[in-house]
Amino acid sequence: MLLRRVSRPIPAIAAVTAFLLASQAMAHSWYPFWCCDDHDCRELFATKGETVTETKDGYRLWDGRFIGREDSKPSPDRHFHLCEEQTTRAIICFFVPQGES
Repeated sequence: MLLRRVSRPIPAIAAVTAFLLASQAMAHSWYPFWCCDDHDCRELFATKGETVTETKDGYRLWDGRFIGREDSKPSPDRHFHLCEEQTTRAIICFFVPQGES
């Protein structure tokens, strides 16, 4: 009986999967572990209507939620980032670009 070897794309699939997981990890690499669960945090985009208005006491989000200055954290890049619980939308962390406070 002749056995024919079937080519398996498993190494290619594994490589692509590893790349995608590494990309996601790098995207969240600076978020503190206690704040982000790989899907709780994201950058805010004014072009999508996700605006932040600075007040003397803190920051007002486009949807009316408020984050006090004492509850904000410095963002290592030049963008606002919001970490919120997916179901209740409770704010876990809020990151403000340096020089914005």
